[in-house]
Amino acid sequence: MEVRCCHAPPLSRRPSQPVRVIEAAAPRQPPRCRLRLQANGGERWTRVNRGSHLKRVVPPLLSAAALITLPALGAVPATAQTAPAPADYVKLAHIPETELANKVQGRLGSQHAGSYLDSAGNLVVNVTNAAAAEQVKAAGAKPRIVKYGIQPLTAAKNTLDQYAGTPAATGLTWGLDVMTNSVIVTVPKADNDAATKAFLKRAKAISKAVRIQRVDGSPQLALGPGDAIHTSGSRCSVSAIGTASGTEYVMTAGHCTAIGATWTSGGQTVGTRQLSSFPGNDYGTLRSAGQVQLTNANLTQVGRPAVGTPIQKKGSTTGTTSGSIRGYDRTVNYQQGAVRELIATSACAQPGDSGGSLQGGNIAIAITSGISSQNCNAGGFESFFQPLDEALQAQGATLKAG
Repeated sequence: MEVRCCHAPPLSRRPSQPVRVIEAAAPRQPPRCRLRLQANGGERWTRVNRGSHLKRVVPPLLSAAALITLPALGAVPATAQTAPAPADYVKLAHIPETELANKVQGRLGSQHAGSYLDSAGNLVVNVTNAAAAEQVKAAGAKPRIVKYGIQPLTAAKNTLDQYAGTPAATGLTWGLDVMTNSVIVTVPKADNDAATKAFLKRAKAISKAVRIQRVDGSPQLALGPGDAIHTSGSRCSVSAIGTASGTEYVMTAGHCTAIGATWTSGGQTVGTRQLSSFPGNDYGTLRSAGQVQLTNANLTQVGRPAVGTPIQKKGSTTGTTSGSIRGYDRTVNYQQGAVRELIATSACAQPGDSGGSLQGGNIAIAITSGISSQNCNAGGFESFFQPLDEALQAQGATLKAG
């Protein structure tokens, strides 16, 4: 079960803990380049005139001009060696559905089994009995009585995580699927070797809540040659801009920063690698070199919307694509190693979109990590994202305003 990376040289395994890399930023080279992001017909980015002031604009898809555009949004777990609590740096957005879900689930304890938004936008809370269902109704949400509570589902998922990164698990993904009240294990249709069959037999023996789903393709990192930000002949995308003590940081994927220290765009140095964590996590940060002005455009908050929430992914290959959140806390077994706590969505992404942005309106959600197939129309296609709040926390940064 071989899962290949989408750029030419193979990535080496790196520790799951963030590796702090401190390198001197490239000297400024006048004239200072100013990037203003402008939408042409709502579809492409172009470079425009120079100046000293940036206007906030809504970012559509990135162009081949490879300008520094954030909203190719995305994200992953991060913890610096002396990382502060998330609340010290990152204040999550006020999302009524998420807050209501957390409040109700907190009251129900083991009687709940997750929540999601249905096709009509209503908050649905899974519960295991009628009494809990009445509490959900009283709180203003829709109850759904299911077989398995949150504890057995989480226990099954945690048991599977013990096998993450093993050869038999390569190419597989798993996590809680609240809509089907199960722990779903996705397996490439082509994987029928003895090791895979033995693994799946072991997985099904863990719990009756474990569900096996065969899918087209296998997970791979969304990295490829082309435009956007460049290093060592490879291309990635930008998720968002963080700021800490007056210094700006480009947030991108860890499997991108793992292959190069200095990144450029349009002939200008964007920044040099500051943090890099992959596998285990999939985030990386670039310390701004001061040659390019950076903006988050319309992104003003960081948050984690409910499962089922409509979202957009933005990246330098596929531009803006739409979908919905399918689940949190997914474990994805790339060839380079397992990455945990990813967000799964239905939005199309392809090589070169790595490091890009996952967003919902003005809320920055995550950093693009990988995809289940290079065919977005393949059966069971999913895209995977690293939560942005954890990456910001690792850097000790907040989302830059504007």
